[in-house]
Amino acid sequence: MVEKLISEGLLRTTKVGRIDDKCDLSLPLVVVNPRKGEIEVSASHRVSLVVWHDDAKECTLTIRLAPHTQLSLTEVYASEKYASLTIEQGEASECNVTTVMLRGAHSAYETLLNAPHSSFTMNSAVVATGFDHAQLSLVTRHNVADCKSDSTVKSVASGRAVAEFKGLVYVAQDAQRTDAKQLNRNIELGYGRVVSEPQLEIYADDVKCSHGSTVGQLDEQAIYYMRQRGISKESAERLMLEGFVGDVVAKCDIEPLAEMLYEALQKRLNE
Repeated sequence: MVEKLISEGLLRTTKVGRIDDKCDLSLPLVVVNPRKGEIEVSASHRVSLVVWHDDAKECTLTIRLAPHTQLSLTEVYASEKYASLTIEQGEASECNVTTVMLRGAHSAYETLLNAPHSSFTMNSAVVATGFDHAQLSLVTRHNVADCKSDSTVKSVASGRAVAEFKGLVYVAQDAQRTDAKQLNRNIELGYGRVVSEPQLEIYADDVKCSHGSTVGQLDEQAIYYMRQRGISKESAERLMLEGFVGDVVAKCDIEPLAEMLYEALQKRLNE
């Protein structure tokens, strides 16, 4: 899928390495099927980066944000995959991550807020169908004071698939004035099963931390409301599912990519 956006000149391919003001940032950058390495972001303007996975080879990446840098990262799993991503953030850096998991991938994120006034945001959509086993783990480490994090992971499991979320927000003893939120929302369809394990580990006193998890079915009352207005049950269910995960895709700041991902999610949900 991503090849189409590259061929149309909407994304520019790049390699693992340094992204700074010497790079051509007129188009969003994309790294396709990385294996292992480091990406250092030190540009003075916001960087839009896509990491695209459509093969089964294992991936291990580290992204380092220099002080005062801004990164918008979209990571897409279009195939089964084992991948890990570590994000290390400098002072007053900002990282916004959008993750879309279209297959039974296993993905592990670890974010290290190592300098004050840094912020991390993640929005993830996981769709598991058939016999998929999709797993997303997220560890957010507040190692110093005055940092923020806000993560929302949404999963749909249908057929006999399993969607698994493991989350940890860690707040070190000296990480005062931490503001951390973690939310996991899930829908089970048919024999689909969701496993949700959000956790907080807090050693500081002056913090605002929250976490939550919900696992349920589609809202029957909302479906009934739509059917009263002439929408079939099947269409109502599909619309609800598309809305549930669609707002995650809307967080992607690359409009043609967001449109393509929304269509891919629709196709997966129809399965």
